[in-house]
Amino acid sequence: MYCTNCGRKLPEDGSPCVCRRQPAQPEQQTYTQPVQPQQNYGAPAQNFQAPPQYYAQPPVQYPVQRPITPVHGVLKSFFASPLFLITAILFSVNLLFQIIASLFPQDPAYIVNQIYSNLPYEMQFIVSPGDLYSALSDAQSGTTVGTVIGMLITGGLMAAAYWITYISAKNPSVPAAKTAGLTIMKVFSIISLVVLSLAEVLCVVLAVIFGVALAGNDYGYMDEMMSVIFVFLIAACIIGFVVLIFEIIYEAKVIKMLNSAKNAMLTGMIPNKASMFVAVICFISAAVSFFSVFGDAVLYGWIRVPLGLTSVALNVLYGLLVLQFNKMLKNAGMAR
Repeated sequence: MYCTNCGRKLPEDGSPCVCRRQPAQPEQQTYTQPVQPQQNYGAPAQNFQAPPQYYAQPPVQYPVQRPITPVHGVLKSFFASPLFLITAILFSVNLLFQIIASLFPQDPAYIVNQIYSNLPYEMQFIVSPGDLYSALSDAQSGTTVGTVIGMLITGGLMAAAYWITYISAKNPSVPAAKTAGLTIMKVFSIISLVVLSLAEVLCVVLAVIFGVALAGNDYGYMDEMMSVIFVFLIAACIIGFVVLIFEIIYEAKVIKMLNSAKNAMLTGMIPNKASMFVAVICFISAAVSFFSVFGDAVLYGWIRVPLGLTSVALNVLYGLLVLQFNKMLKNAGMAR
């Protein structure tokens, strides 16, 4: 027989097998090699963690591209028209004549003589010629430099506004004309409205004070003449108020037109028609300026004639520009 434990042949005397008499052997432990993770050296690691962002990046804002509409083409045609070019050239020439006239003022004695030669004999005693001469001399000597500098700044900016608008409208590489020129014109229209309004109010107040002073004094045999002067001053006050109202309406409508044209150039929306009130006032101003040319020539000399004539032409061109603007809108089917 054989041992069922180790397989040896059992002793014949019946004693137990040798394996039963040996000390128990410890069980052999099976060693299992751990599975090594496969590394892919060709591809980047999948568990890469980006470093934290300590500074927040501002969002990128891109300019809004407005669509180009037929309105831009109409406005470009208007501001690039020969009439607008002539207006820009004539404005620059008028500015040059203003500077020349300021640099060569007329002799105050000549102005005083011309004024007194056209006054009635009774009114020549109101103001002394010597006082009027001194006042004119001081005014000319104190304002010549300031006047030239002011003309160079204000007139130069306005001339630049015309040329910026014309050149940008004439440029074929841009779809719409620039609005910087219209902005400059709008700012000066607002300033002109304020300054002229204050000047009109001041003139009216001074006329009232002077009229009250004349009415409160006894001039004896000249009472009748003083009454006429007083009535004249009252009429001047009324005319001043009327002129002030028309100037306010005129400048307000000019500002409205510039706002409408600028908004149309920015958005492509159809602008409003230009006010015919502005055109009428421009033609009336041209007529008044034409008749005042001769008076300026008498008082200040013939050097003022080119200045007066260019002013007349400018007023006419302003009125024609209003008419042309409305005509172009009508031809394009945009009149409203």
